[in-house]
This record gives sequence, structure tokens and C-alpha cells, in this order.
Amino acid sequence: MIDIDITFLYQIAGFIALYFILNTLLYKPVLNTLEERYKKGKGKKKEALDLETGLRKRLLDYENRLNEAKVKAQEEQLRLKQEGLDKERDILENARKNSQAGFLEAKTKLEGEAKSALSRLKEESKTISKDIAEKILNRKVA
Repeated sequence: MIDIDITFLYQIAGFIALYFILNTLLYKPVLNTLEERYKKGKGKKKEALDLETGLRKRLLDYENRLNEAKVKAQEEQLRLKQEGLDKERDILENARKNSQAGFLEAKTKLEGEAKSALSRLKEESKTISKDIAEKILNRKVA
């Protein structure tokens, strides 16, 4: 059986004293340090989440601006292509007009030269015919 004597009371008093001493010197400082570490870790985790959220937002903004720039570049490319086609059409039209005008001018000049050559040939043919007739007839033809 258990005898309750004075040693039992000493043990209880020693336990209570040891509890207060250890609580003051060991448990509270360790718990405070652990709590600070937890708060710092929680703060760092929140900071990391905030940074990640900010990064995602900036990345989304960057992608949106990049897409807008691509659309603008495509629009500009189409506009420049259309301008080039318009200029090409104008140049071809001007070249066609100039070539038609040059062709008509050359045709008119050629027709004039042909008429001139024909009239000279008619005059020369009269002279040549007269010369041939004189040689064949051996006399002068009027």
C-alpha cells in the first residue's frame, strides 16, 4: 500500500517549483520563439503569395499588350500591303496610258512617214516610168 508521508509532500512541492522554473526559463521562451517563427513564416508566405499574384497580373498585362501589338502589326502590315497594291495599280495604269499614248504617237508618225514615202514613190515612179519608156522606145517621151 501507499503510505503518504512528508516525502510525498516534498515531491509535490518540488514538482510545482520545477514546473514554475522550467515554465519561466524554458517553455515560455521556446514557445515565444516558435510563435515568432510561425508569424514570420506566415508573413513570408503571404508576401510570396502577394508577389506571385502581382507577377501573374503583370504577366497577364504583358500578354495582353503583346497581343495588342500583334494585332496592330497585322493591321499595319495589311494597310501597307494595300498601299503597295494601290501604288502598283496606279503605276501600271500610268504605264498603260503612257504606252497607249506612245503607241498612238508612233502609229501617227508611221502613217505620216508611210504617206510621205508613198507620195515620193509616186513621183519617182513617174520619173522612172518615163525613163524606162524612153529607153524601150529609144526616143523622148513627153
